[in-house]
Amino acid sequence: MKTKWLSKKDADLYGFHGPYHNGRSAVEHYNEKIIARREKYKPKEPRTILDFEEEFRFTGHHKIDNFFNDTEKGELLKIRDTIERFTDEDINIKKRDANMAFINQPILNIPELYKFVFDERLIQVATSYYGCIPALSSVAVRRSYITDSPPVTNQFFHRDYNGLVKIVKVIIYLNDVDESGGPFTYVSKSAGKMFDNWWRYHYLDDSIIQKYYDPEDILPLTANFGDVLFAGTRGWHKGAKPKNKERYAIHACFLIHPELTGPGHQKESTKDNWYQIREQDYHNIPEHLRPAADFLIKV
Repeated sequence: MKTKWLSKKDADLYGFHGPYHNGRSAVEHYNEKIIARREKYKPKEPRTILDFEEEFRFTGHHKIDNFFNDTEKGELLKIRDTIERFTDEDINIKKRDANMAFINQPILNIPELYKFVFDERLIQVATSYYGCIPALSSVAVRRSYITDSPPVTNQFFHRDYNGLVKIVKVIIYLNDVDESGGPFTYVSKSAGKMFDNWWRYHYLDDSIIQKYYDPEDILPLTANFGDVLFAGTRGWHKGAKPKNKERYAIHACFLIHPELTGPGHQKESTKDNWYQIREQDYHNIPEHLRPAADFLIKV
């Protein structure tokens, strides 16, 4: 039977996996939220058009080489040292398994991290993608280990469900990552081209992705320390298991509404579940960028 492809015009491209799948409701929620956000933060100047904007929208991913300068890389190395210490000493850990450890409330617990996730250049890219300034909704800071254990959760191909229509994720590697180093792996164009009945699946074996997508579109996004990656993570993606070197990474998620959660991810998370930022750090963010902190709790 010939595969039926869904495109951005099909409501079934959106929504959650499994019995709660409802792409139409997801689109209605997104439209309501983005209209309100564009109205709330009307631009004072014409929107900046980035030279790679069309490519990013089409493929769903983009890399900028040498994004961070030497001074910034020195600060990122301090962040990596903090992650190593926390994970070695079991301090401020949100969750861990044999393959990965995640830092709890990373913006709060890792000094200087806020400067990077609120970098104006990153927010400019996310703003370009949405057509309005979004807000940081979550940050995953992780250390991925070399193990003989089988892959788990996001080491399999999946789509993100903290937003059901559009998500911009920024990936910052804290070490060089080649194809054996556990690269973020993305299926190019899959945020806008999905096979019918995709919602039957949550985590996919590589064989299913290979069945539906061309080999040249299944891309391990390697990068050097100092580069930055952008991805629209409603497309299929995974963090491959590292084989020759541990991977340290920051994944920052930008949305135009708070994270979705619960059955079917149809409800926005309540404020008591939001990520936190120090009041002082919030006031150190340039005023014109503070809307990007709308979904954080100041403590």
